[in-house]
Amino acid sequence: MTKRKIVVALGGNAILSSDPSAQAQKEALMQTAKHLVKLIKNGDDLIVTHGNGPQVGNLLLQNLAADSEKNPAFPLDSLVAMTEGSIGFWLQNALQNALLEEGIEKEVASVVTQVIVDKADPAFENLTKPIGPFYSEEEAKAEAEKTGATFKEDAGRGWRKVVASPQPVAIKAFQLSKKQTEA
Repeated sequence: MTKRKIVVALGGNAILSSDPSAQAQKEALMQTAKHLVKLIKNGDDLIVTHGNGPQVGNLLLQNLAADSEKNPAFPLDSLVAMTEGSIGFWLQNALQNALLEEGIEKEVASVVTQVIVDKADPAFENLTKPIGPFYSEEEAKAEAEKTGATFKEDAGRGWRKVVASPQPVAIKAFQLSKKQTEA
């Protein structure tokens, strides 16, 4: 059998169920990891990427709900990094545990990326990246009026807040080893 390098892309919605809790998202990743281990058992190498749109939006709502002078909300780029890191951490643990259950000793590493964009990218004027929960059209209009945010209809599933999604100019990667994540 030929060894393959397989790239698996998980959307943020594939990780988030109707229960937005951390535990439910960890459960979804544990189930996903069990399927991914089958590919590794076949001798394949995996690269797993993931989205985080709904997670970013939910964390944004949490930040805004607690926003105060003593506890200011984080900016969007920090929330993106926080959710990227937490999902990577959960996935790394789930995959490592699923491998151990199958008696496979293999390193699993998370790589956090920082995307560099051009501040003049027209995407900052045409917001298209949905984040956060779904709203009815009426709820989205009320929220837009209250916050000034932009909402758009999302594939017949409801309305979501949209943010800029500029083209990457460069990507910086930071790898966390197993030893670093256990500390």
